[in-house]
Amino acid sequence: MLITILLYIYLICLSAFFGSSIFIGYFTAPFIFKTIKSRDEAGNIVGSLLHKFSVLGFIILPIMILSGYFLYINGYSNIFILLEPFVILILTIFSENFISKKMNSLKKQMISITVTAKDDPRRKEFNALHKWSVKLFVVNELLCLPLFYIIFIR
Repeated sequence: MLITILLYIYLICLSAFFGSSIFIGYFTAPFIFKTIKSRDEAGNIVGSLLHKFSVLGFIILPIMILSGYFLYINGYSNIFILLEPFVILILTIFSENFISKKMNSLKKQMISITVTAKDDPRRKEFNALHKWSVKLFVVNELLCLPLFYIIFIR
């Protein structure tokens, strides 16, 4: 009974985190950038959504770590059910507290990304950080996939 409850909690959290990341990354963000004329305003909206997604992760991932720990010590699964959410949480914390904060600081300095020259050092740094932010976002999504497999093979 305990294992079933823990699996249910874990799977709900995993599905919410993974589903939210897919929805934001592949549907919402592209739609916002296509429909809002101002690239700066679209970026602000997407940035706000990504911050809310990070907050969701800060709530969901510790729940997954805790339930994964109990699943692991009760012999249900291997250590990855515990470690992968921990890695995702570390990457989310890093992205939110370092990459996103630096990007926001650079955006404020530039005032508008669309009028800042492409060879401006601030814009170059912003673009490089954006690439890293996207890479970490995708890595977090990819780390979720084996967790579904681990849960359903049992």
